Amino acid sequence: SLKDLAMYINEVKRDKETLKKISEFQSSIENLQVKLEEFGRPKIDGELKVRSIVNHTKQDRYLFLFDKVVIVCKRKGYNYELKEIIELLFHKMTDDPMNNKDIKKWSYGFYLIHLQGKQGFQFFCKTEEMKRKWMEQFEMAMSNIKPEKANANHHNFQMYTFEKTTNCKACRMFLRGTFYQGYLCPKCGAGAHKECLEIIPPCKMGELYHIISSLCQGGPKMVAVQNYHGNPAPPGKPVLTFQIGDVIELLRGDPDSPWWEGRLLQTKKSGYFPSSSVKPCPVDARPPNSRPPSREIDYTAYPWFAGNMERQQTDNLLKSHVSGTYLIRERPAEAERFAISIKFNEEVKHIKVVEKDNWIHITEAKKFESLLELVEYYQSHSLKESFKQLDTTLKYPYKSRERSTSRTFTRSPVFTPRVIGTAVARYNFAARDMRELSLREGDVVKIYSRIGGDQGWWKGETNGRVGWFPSTYVEEEGVQ
Repeated sequence: SLKDLAMYINEVKRDKETLKKISEFQSSIENLQVKLEEFGRPKIDGELKVRSIVNHTKQDRYLFLFDKVVIVCKRKGYNYELKEIIELLFHKMTDDPMNNKDIKKWSYGFYLIHLQGKQGFQFFCKTEEMKRKWMEQFEMAMSNIKPEKANANHHNFQMYTFEKTTNCKACRMFLRGTFYQGYLCPKCGAGAHKECLEIIPPCKMGELYHIISSLCQGGPKMVAVQNYHGNPAPPGKPVLTFQIGDVIELLRGDPDSPWWEGRLLQTKKSGYFPSSSVKPCPVDARPPNSRPPSREIDYTAYPWFAGNMERQQTDNLLKSHVSGTYLIRERPAEAERFAISIKFNEEVKHIKVVEKDNWIHITEAKKFESLLELVEYYQSHSLKESFKQLDTTLKYPYKSRERSTSRTFTRSPVFTPRVIGTAVARYNFAARDMRELSLREGDVVKIYSRIGGDQGWWKGETNGRVGWFPSTYVEEEGVQ
């Protein structure tokens, strides 16, 4: 319609102005090796103070927020020196209400937390109004790259720049502008407006992709159901040979193609093979995303666990102990089930332990998979990382003898998880994130947990590291 065409023309004009603004940013940022327009449209820019979880000092920085990233710079006269590019796709934003109570300037803060618990960032604004504006813009940017309905009807919509004029698959109107005009599902090729994602017809390719991706992410695993020695040969492509039972990582596999590309896990050799010669490996899934709630784990064997204990009872118990003595108690009537209680100087302090989104933490800035991991971390890292006035580690479990405060902390074997079995790695396995455990063929693995075994993953230790690994990659030697 004429109205649709007029809107399209207006959006093209507006994008030209936006690209002009982006070009000005581009020329003012030193050491920038990428084109800023690849990051979407600019949202807001200005001066903030930034503190990374690794570097605890507040630093003056100038930020440029785009749809996909926040660019952290240091001002140099009229130009800026690039310090960091933070990809929003891998982060979430959370408020920091504690700092708002501080009357000092630059005390209005919020966090950008990595979804896998890696390094996070804390931003400080000069006023509450300034903080509100920045948080609103972050929310908008994140809703653009991670729209709520991106996976509706088995699609996988992503922000996309369409080279040709394209109509929305749902409403049939133009996707307007000159770059990142809308969203594309790479599986079926459908284009859509953000507001139309929910009403797009089901993805034709989505059902198959959904089945495979539910089994595993980042390279589906297939198992050979017949021997393949290169006959017939893939036309003009390198051959991947294998035998029945071999496990193959799928690199490229069009459901309508007779030839797929893959990598043999045993040898790391890659090539093409008949798609009919393999089937999905049913047990090779990601580590369980929904870890068993901490309430289902028995902590009674640990010298720091006190079970159900009221606050007043805890105060009376810890007052007679030295500074640094602590316990973890249950609070069954409260929203947060666990609390850390610690004697610090002459007072007993209490810290709520939060369980949320499959993570456990006492501050959004540092998250853990379990209560045990949290305790072990703060046995060697000061609580002042989260609470400024609490400069102490978790030194002495209340059930153990009080150790000399001058003694250097060393990890006691009492904190080692119980070994329930051992296994030998049959294949190499490369960890894809910090939760996983890399294996080399022949490694002896201590098995700590088979929870998640129905999804194909166990937890264990080898070469000094603990993490999740595929149970099908090891051969169990026996239960201890």
